[in-house]
Amino acid sequence: MLKLKLPILSVFVVSSLILIACSDVTTKSGESTAVSSHTIQHVEESKSTTPVIDRNYDFTYLEEMTEEKRKLYEEFLSNGNINSLKTFTPEEMVLIMMNLIFENNFDKLYAITYNNNELPDKQTFIAEYIDYLLDEDIQNYLMYRYYDRISLDKDSSTESIAIVHLEIIFGSAHYRKIYPLLKEDGMWKVDLYNYMKEKKAKSEE
Repeated sequence: MLKLKLPILSVFVVSSLILIACSDVTTKSGESTAVSSHTIQHVEESKSTTPVIDRNYDFTYLEEMTEEKRKLYEEFLSNGNINSLKTFTPEEMVLIMMNLIFENNFDKLYAITYNNNELPDKQTFIAEYIDYLLDEDIQNYLMYRYYDRISLDKDSSTESIAIVHLEIIFGSAHYRKIYPLLKEDGMWKVDLYNYMKEKKAKSEE
């Protein structure tokens, strides 16, 4: 992927976060790998202020998607029909999530979030997302917008659980973000809510 790693990354102190989310995953070797959003591992973290996103800059996380996939995404935005995204891979759903964060489209972010009969109503979800997770996701959006690679961890993924790695390299520094997704209603959905509940619980301690 050709890109320019612009100075926009300097607006905050770079942090490397590896988030382990959702539920136990059994690898192809039969071993159990802890991939639970009840366990978050911070490999390295630093204090930072919330950066400002320049939404006048013509950027999208979807630039490498096919024209057909982009049209399906636009259909989803216009009519809210989640079925438009059923053919999207886990990697593509992560990129869609990033784009929705950039667009502040929390209504559609709610739609692609894994439910499992645990999600609150949309209004409550959006309010809690803004309070507990938005700042972190904005930083991740900015840091990984010029990502070098996005890939599926095939060893840790199953038919119903997908682990996606989003990676960026600066010289000898290698940063990786891990996103879990789960199959629901015949499509891949991102597991945001379990992590959001953990962030909320920690803020109330």
